[in-house]
Amino acid sequence: MNRLEPKRTVMVIGYNVRPIACLAKQLGFRVVAVDYWGDLDISNCADDLHTVLQQRPGEQLKESLDKPSCELLVDLAEKKNIRKFAKVDFILVGSGLDDRPDLWTRLSRIAPVLGNSPEQLKVIRNLSKLFIIARGLGINCPKTEKANSPKEAVEIAKGIGFPVVLKPISGSGGFRIRFARDPDEVRNHFGGVAGEREGAWVQEHVKGVDASSSIIGNGRECVVVSVNEQLIGKSELGASTPFGYCGSIVPLAADSEVIERIKMVSSALGKKLGLIGSNGFDFVMGRNNEPYLMEVNPRFQATLECIRFVTGLNLVREHISGCCGQLLRNVPEPNGYAVKMIVFAKEKCVYPDLSKTESAFDISHKDVIVEKGNPICTVQVAAVEREKAIGRTMAIVSEILRRLKPA
Repeated sequence: MNRLEPKRTVMVIGYNVRPIACLAKQLGFRVVAVDYWGDLDISNCADDLHTVLQQRPGEQLKESLDKPSCELLVDLAEKKNIRKFAKVDFILVGSGLDDRPDLWTRLSRIAPVLGNSPEQLKVIRNLSKLFIIARGLGINCPKTEKANSPKEAVEIAKGIGFPVVLKPISGSGGFRIRFARDPDEVRNHFGGVAGEREGAWVQEHVKGVDASSSIIGNGRECVVVSVNEQLIGKSELGASTPFGYCGSIVPLAADSEVIERIKMVSSALGKKLGLIGSNGFDFVMGRNNEPYLMEVNPRFQATLECIRFVTGLNLVREHISGCCGQLLRNVPEPNGYAVKMIVFAKEKCVYPDLSKTESAFDISHKDVIVEKGNPICTVQVAAVEREKAIGRTMAIVSEILRRLKPA
């Protein structure tokens, strides 16, 4: 069956599916979008749109919901009125559901989910299992152990050596990760990191440049399409924690030996895990620029539009092809740099009208009131020179921040 046949209907579901929906729409699909935020510009890419949050001018954006966002998304996808639009031929999954294989199983009852299986997720998203496999391939991983209580976390941290990083068992885009320099900070942060889950990861802190790789797999082999820099915890963008994901620069500016090492590591691990479709690996470039594996994201990454800007690749097309067993053989070299920056509210504020703002995406609705730390929009700029792309992006970010009105 040709998944790329025109006029087939695809459901895209996730925390922010606008980029996936738009790339699918460019391929000629009918798109049913199940999205968390409901930003203004996603409607341009969806034939049928369903959102968890409702952004209403003059009202506070309410996120205090009775279930985790991932469950609310799948509940929404299961509603019969969605499938009345058109029979869904297959489903593409974005961020927000990585740690819930049970939800991927529920989605598969609606239509086939193109990508990794729920059984693969149980390995990929369990750091203990993942790191055992990675170390078996000679890949560096930070010392990591699961703690079920603050007392146990302190003992593990002492064994690893301070400072340590506390991570939730379920991923959260970095916004629930905490840095701990001593036992008191471990005890103070443990509850907030663990949340309702039993336990948290206690991890060695690796200092260095944050990087990622994007791969396409077919279950037997994989190809690396890009190596990227990650922007983490940028206070100038409004990030409220030092580990929050704030964007990317594609490609990573590094020596060719470093790039080749990341590609080799990613390819070997992707093949060993049997990854299917589009997947991402997060690294920190530690001592001697050696990559330390942090996690694997078993779905589309936030870099897919930046990769298109500099290589021309539509990763939705490549994802579907990989799921059908076909891999890209000639990866285009990047013809410049693409910068993505996510702008967050630095205080409680009112969203401005960004509908005509240059290079702004994921645009929130005008006059909606939001709390500190909420995303305002994404700014994406491409240029031949890295510094020019960064400078233009920051200029637009600064203008957007200037236009925010305190609530």
